[in-house]
Order: sequence, then structure tokens, then C-alpha cells
Amino acid sequence: MYVCDVAVRPIGREYSKSTLDMALEVSSKVIDSCGEPEAIVFSTYASTFQEKFGNIAFALAEALGLDAETYEVRAGDGSGGAAIAVGTKLVKAGFKKVLVVGADKTNDFHSKHAVSHLRTLIQPYETIYGLTYSAVHALAAKLYMKKYGVSHEDLLQWAVLMHDHATEVPHAQLKFQINLKKALNGTIVSEPLNLFDSHPFSDGAAAVMITSESAPVKIETASATHVLSVSKRDLTFMYSTKKAIERLGVDVESIEGFEVYDPFSIAGIIALESLGLAERGEGLKVLDEMPNAINPSGGLKARGHPIGATGVYQVAEGFLAVTEGLGKLGKVSTFLTHATNLFGASTYLTLLKEV
Repeated sequence: MYVCDVAVRPIGREYSKSTLDMALEVSSKVIDSCGEPEAIVFSTYASTFQEKFGNIAFALAEALGLDAETYEVRAGDGSGGAAIAVGTKLVKAGFKKVLVVGADKTNDFHSKHAVSHLRTLIQPYETIYGLTYSAVHALAAKLYMKKYGVSHEDLLQWAVLMHDHATEVPHAQLKFQINLKKALNGTIVSEPLNLFDSHPFSDGAAAVMITSESAPVKIETASATHVLSVSKRDLTFMYSTKKAIERLGVDVESIEGFEVYDPFSIAGIIALESLGLAERGEGLKVLDEMPNAINPSGGLKARGHPIGATGVYQVAEGFLAVTEGLGKLGKVSTFLTHATNLFGASTYLTLLKEV
């Protein structure tokens, strides 16, 4: 399987266009480049709550004027990665071209509403105790810091690097640098994590055309599921990620570039360890050893996190890295993207290789 072409919108706050408008924009660009698809796979998350419309995928097919099989994928904040996985399975099943589109909006209302939407990812019996999306990551940070003797200042090295990377990426949302002193003084979001540990709320859309016909980049996927309930998990490791990388059957040390899921700094660090790039408790060492290879887009932290579209952005960025170069990483021949639903309840990996 191959990727024919991709398209991305600049990420930010988009008040003049709907989720459908943004999806139509990126889809049209890819169709102009690659031709009409036989199937469409669409992913979103927050837009369903914010726009009160749950059939965007089918509205997109109608707006494009396509007689294509259409699917909408829901896998929490990992929906974009799951959509890519479904797209590859459809090509394996015999479809010649599958258009995967991720589009989402989180900024049509006050951010407290987006926070509420993210809380729906969590088991209802856990939310009654006050558990939120940010609190899940805060719990992971506290456990990790205690277990491995890491400080919050250590974790914030991630944020500083992500902001630095985003300055080189045209479609990134937070294209400004920060230093450790500034990061340490951020407003607390969920103790010990502060604003600079956290992703921004983002609007955006990205599209990827997967095909059985020869194209510049090969694509492979692997997925795995662990446990949704936070109370039943070890939050210092992502077991679904470990399982997925084993299923992919690749030597992770041979890969030249990575986009890992980092809605909060702690998630990115644990993702590196779960992929096998570092021993447990030593993920920060990877930032010293190969800083430009880790989230050259700036990651969810600084590129932005349009929730249902993020996994599609990652694959589009991997394609750009392999074909023309991405940010400070430049051009590479292999690239791995890592998307998760609720801190590793499920993982969706995509490997991109230069032909």
C-alpha cells in the first residue's frame, strides 16, 4: 500500500468555517492530485458536540459529489489514527483508493465546553469521582515522578523542545519558543501539570489518500487495545503501544523520525518508553540523543491538537518528512506515527517508508 498525497490546513482557531468546510478544503486538494476515491473514511470528535451535527462524513461525500462508500470512525482522541488504520484495511480488502479525512473544531465555544467533551472519553463510573482528561495525565505524571525520581522541571524539557520544533512548521499553532523558566511559571491545569505541559485547543483538518497503486511512500499500520478504565491501568506505561509495535514487526531503532501522542508532556515521554526507544524511566534521554527526530511538527503540544483530526495530521506530516522534509528533522526515509485513545487505552501506529 502507498500514500499518493496529503493536505493539511494551518491549525488554530477557525471561526469562519465549519468542520465540513475545512474537510472539504483538504479533501479537494488531495482528490485533485490523486483522483477520486472509491471510499471515504472520516474522523472527528469535538465537532459533533460543538456543531450538534453527527453526519459530517456523509455530508462531505455529498459535497464532493462522490459515489463512494463512506465511513465515520470514532476512537476517542485517537480517532484520526484509527481512521488511517481503517483506510489501510479497506485498501487491503480491494479498494484502489481510499480518502482518509480528519477534521475537528474545539473553539466554537468557551474552552470549558471542550474540557467537558474530553471528559466523555472516561468511564462514567470514574468521572463521578471528578476524573478529567487532564487529571488522567496528572495522575500519570505524579506516579512517574515518584517511581523514577523525576521532577516537574524535568518533564517540562518536553514542552520547551516542542515549541522550538513548531517554529519551523508552517501549519503549527504555537509557533513561538519558550524557556524553562517561563514553562515552570505556567498556570496549573491539573497539579503538577501546568499550561505549558498541555496541548492547546485547536481547529483543523487534514487528508491522506491511501492507494494500492504505486506512489512515493509505502504505508503499514498496526493497532492494539489495552484497558479503558484508568483505575485498572499502570499509568506509567502504555501497554497497547508495546503490543502494537510488536505487531508492526519493525526495529524501532531503525526508524528516523517519530510523531508520538503528547497531549501533555508526560504522555510523550511515556510513549517513547512504550515504543522501546528507551528503558522505563529514561524517556527524557531520547530528547538529548535524537532531539530533532521526536515530534518535528511540535507535536500535540505545539503543532496543536484538533482532536479527531490529530492522527491524520501525524500521517500527513510523516509523508512530508519522507518526501520533502519536515521542520528541523529534514528529509528521512522512514517515519513512524503513534496515536492513542485516552493515554494508551488503544494505540494506532503508522509506518511510512520512502519507495
